[in-house]
Amino acid sequence: MGFMWMWVVVWMLSIATGDGDLSAQEIFDNPDPKRVGAWETVIPADSGAAVNRVLGMQAVHAVLLPSGKVLIASGSSWRNRAPVDYYPRDRFCEDDSGNKEDGPCPGQGVVRRYEDPFRKDKLDNYYKIINNVAIYDPGDNTFFRIPHPTPVTDPERESHFSPNDLFCTGHLHLPDGNVLFTGGTEYYYPYRTGLKSTYIFDWKREMQVDWRQFKDWSKVQEPGSPFYPWVFSGFMKRGRWYPHMVPLLDGRLAVFGGFVGFEGKDTPVPYQFEINTLVEFFDTARFDAANPAIAWRAVDVAKLENSPFNTQLDMSILKSYLIERGFPIRNDSDEALRAYIEKQCEESRCKVCDTASCESCIKRCADAQYYDAFKLYPNNYLLNDGRIYLTREGEWVSARTDDTVFMRRTRFTYFMEVGGTRDAPTVALSMGPKRPDIITSYGTSFLNPASGNIAILGGQPTSAGTLAPINAEHPTQFLGGRGSRKLETYHVPASKTDLGGWTLQENFLGTDYRDDRTMHYAVILPTKQILVVNGANYDFYGAIHYPILMTPKADGGYETQRMSAAVAPRLYHNTALLLPDARVLVLGGNSARATIHADREPIDPNLPSTGQYKPNLDAIDLDMYFYRDGPMAKGEKGQLTVPTELWGGEIYSPPYLFIDGDRRPEIAGLGAEGSANAKREGVYYELESRGTYTLALNRLPSSCSVGDGDAVVLIKLPAATHAWDSGQRLIDVPYKAAGNRRGARSHFPGRH
Repeated sequence: MGFMWMWVVVWMLSIATGDGDLSAQEIFDNPDPKRVGAWETVIPADSGAAVNRVLGMQAVHAVLLPSGKVLIASGSSWRNRAPVDYYPRDRFCEDDSGNKEDGPCPGQGVVRRYEDPFRKDKLDNYYKIINNVAIYDPGDNTFFRIPHPTPVTDPERESHFSPNDLFCTGHLHLPDGNVLFTGGTEYYYPYRTGLKSTYIFDWKREMQVDWRQFKDWSKVQEPGSPFYPWVFSGFMKRGRWYPHMVPLLDGRLAVFGGFVGFEGKDTPVPYQFEINTLVEFFDTARFDAANPAIAWRAVDVAKLENSPFNTQLDMSILKSYLIERGFPIRNDSDEALRAYIEKQCEESRCKVCDTASCESCIKRCADAQYYDAFKLYPNNYLLNDGRIYLTREGEWVSARTDDTVFMRRTRFTYFMEVGGTRDAPTVALSMGPKRPDIITSYGTSFLNPASGNIAILGGQPTSAGTLAPINAEHPTQFLGGRGSRKLETYHVPASKTDLGGWTLQENFLGTDYRDDRTMHYAVILPTKQILVVNGANYDFYGAIHYPILMTPKADGGYETQRMSAAVAPRLYHNTALLLPDARVLVLGGNSARATIHADREPIDPNLPSTGQYKPNLDAIDLDMYFYRDGPMAKGEKGQLTVPTELWGGEIYSPPYLFIDGDRRPEIAGLGAEGSANAKREGVYYELESRGTYTLALNRLPSSCSVGDGDAVVLIKLPAATHAWDSGQRLIDVPYKAAGNRRGARSHFPGRH
């Protein structure tokens, strides 16, 4: 028996399927919340760090804790450090050789390798840049800034600390409800690289803190501080920027993907876009804070049979793309393609190497492009048979260049089986069924609670992105890659002897080009409906304000219906997750990269506060947008721009919260039967799997009878970032109603 953190939802009502797809005009004319739901703006209590509805920080990562609070982290938040070149002030970028290119020079981010930023005497400056972590309590409507984890000493350099910026980290709940954070951003310049540090967020320790007393949240906190809810959980073998984790049946977490980093004497200098080939395992049962290394194991899959890194690509697709678009490839021979790729590696991807290592870097870089690889933020799923399925949805956009050479074109999927022992794990890979088309980036995926199949909605086909005005001789704005309207479904097989298969619906999200969507979420609701929310036509442009409610049909498909529109345009780096009261919280969004003035203090002493100090809102410039994919532009007076970072939240109440009044039952008590264990601590219960429990219920609808519309379900705690909630799952719990219908007897299934 073991624990896995999920919350229990009791649902004793039928769902409204609406009146078919409602047009925007129909929703405007009759915005009945019973049909289209309702939105509200998050305006936190004044005791925290928010300034009215302005949170003062981005929300790139959001995790629901067992306490019902939401942990929000953004780290360095993708920002550039001032001063930054921008259009229209800076019309040309001149390199070291005196060559000029159109447009401003790209920003260098906030952490630059040539500045040696990890010296211990620079810790305060580093912390000022990365310290963006908060707790939002939807029950009390409070928003408090809390400490970012404090870096530990670099084991190879006593004079330095090990970077631990949580921007672009991976995160997932451990069996005890704590949250493991793996990797994040090491450097922005010379290119984005990943770090090796990992940390555990202790949610029970957080519950003991009165954050109103933590007034000055801008200072580094030592691990012994009463305001410090973090535990250092060791180093991974190599760095990871954009990793994700998969929980195994025995409580371990398997870590996949991410760009590697500059990791010291035992690893080669990375080329740009180099992807980690290791699968690493974190074993909670073995974790010891005094010796965290004993909890970690790693398997290098680079040379394994059927590994993505050992599976050759069809390079004719890339070759045709380059020739058709006039890139300087000599001819259509394989030798010409190899020469072109080597040149790109030499001139752009191996910027940091010495005479001895440059030749090796170029060869490693060029060789890798002929093979598949783990996706960044890979959407991998644990199947019922214990295998991990690599859907290949995730992210190639961070490897986007004008020629798209490093965005691998493939339809391959893979199965992975973990064997061996906890001390010496092994990995075996096999080929899965091919996707219907070349894999996309930033589609969102979910495990269908009605069918058990895996669905992928929307996402960007491989491209160099779009400049606007479209077809203009002198475009002035970069929009990013365009999304799609597709639904791809992987039909999970009943046994390992069957590969399963994919189906494709190209216009599932709509029939109009304005329905193309990327950077969105698919939130599983307790009714088994799916809420498609947030996102846009492009990474950075064309926000889609209306959610889509997907309601299961008897034939296994979905009925779709537009819902009431949100106010804020939530583009790249937004988050969305289900709250314990069945509402949906949405946060954040980036239209480009903001500019931080690191010489300005993060706290504004002139703003009145009743609890925590308020942030200095003038420390960040939010009027930037992309001139090209990297070079910035600045909004001019009278020009409409989306805020570069969105510092606010909204909460959506689906239609089921308005039908027939407030019909939500509540659990008044919970008891265990036989050898099962039910432990209550404050607002939460700990329940063992394979146990039988009695639920005492209040606020049941008096006019409804027990039937097919009633359900007890488990919903796993969400963990959202980069257009995917990798935590959410919905599981039916078998139950029998008591005679007076004020209670239910449920058996919780295994492996949860």
